[in-house]
Amino acid sequence: MRVSADNIRYNLNNLFQLVFEVTDMCNLRCKYCGYADLYEGYDERENLKFPFQRAKLIIDYLYSLWSKNQCENIAQPIIVGFYGGEPLLNVSFIQEVIAYIESLKPVGKVFRYNMTTNAILLDKYMDFLVEKKFNLLISLDGNKEGQGYRVDAAGYNSFDRVYSNVCLLRERYPEYFKEYVMFNL
Repeated sequence: MRVSADNIRYNLNNLFQLVFEVTDMCNLRCKYCGYADLYEGYDERENLKFPFQRAKLIIDYLYSLWSKNQCENIAQPIIVGFYGGEPLLNVSFIQEVIAYIESLKPVGKVFRYNMTTNAILLDKYMDFLVEKKFNLLISLDGNKEGQGYRVDAAGYNSFDRVYSNVCLLRERYPEYFKEYVMFNL
């Protein structure tokens, strides 16, 4: 099947997920990571951050399509996903994107947010994530021993920090925790 401009326009009008690789930076040095030098021909991190102006161009283009009401399922929410690296290392980008989306005139679209995180910075940003009702997928390799491959830059196991942040989130926001937090074990 040949792809036409109409096919592309149709798919963009009916988009259900928009995902941004917020950054390739990470605050862990997982021993099995595909970005690690363990692998031949590994993809070296370049400490890049996705520029807000580029995201704005994408959002503006999609918004112009959605404003024409050519969407078949207008009630379907659009999931805006943020991943990385560790997306919370570029939280200002995430905040700008959400503020920009919320500043646009409604076009009958509902936006939901999700993020995959290692939870190292969760204590700093949990209030924002809860306020915006992020669906959080927290990466965890199990108990302290299992998490031993997920180490920080100094080589220390990240389990205690992650566990502490997860417990803090559960304690402060129990209803949010039950409804919006999942684990990738």
